[in-house]
Amino acid sequence: MKSRKAVFQIDNFKGAINFFKHMDIIKEYIEQNKEYLDPCEIDFIGQDYTQLLKIEEVDLIISQYAGFVAQATKQFLKVGGILICNDSHGDATLARFDEGFKFIGIVDRKNKIQSNNLENYFKLPKEKPVDLEEMRKKMKGLKYTLAAENYLFRKIK
Repeated sequence: MKSRKAVFQIDNFKGAINFFKHMDIIKEYIEQNKEYLDPCEIDFIGQDYTQLLKIEEVDLIISQYAGFVAQATKQFLKVGGILICNDSHGDATLARFDEGFKFIGIVDRKNKIQSNNLENYFKLPKEKPVDLEEMRKKMKGLKYTLAAENYLFRKIK
């Protein structure tokens, strides 16, 4: 059975839509430079990720400065799949307190994955409790005592 390797980009940003209008050029470059035999598969969906999506389950979701991506798309992430996100809009905070995700690591400033001392993350000064509803309203990550550029979560249910 042939394994399927695909990348989905979902974005309603005009720059991304214009970039992916030249998909043939992008795929040709990847085909000429890749180090595997399977054909390159890239799918671009030029829409808001909170709208109805018609995609298969995926192994990885990446959320960067785009709102609550993890919550809106987690039904498309396979159980055991990985979410990589930052907390600019609170996406990492929501994933951290979502029973469907397990916090498994951070990406440090040297782009190395670290999985030790994770209990030190997602703590507010003076041990204040995290108010998820207030954070959702503001759509802004919280000022934790220890923060990372990116957080890794595994979908567990």
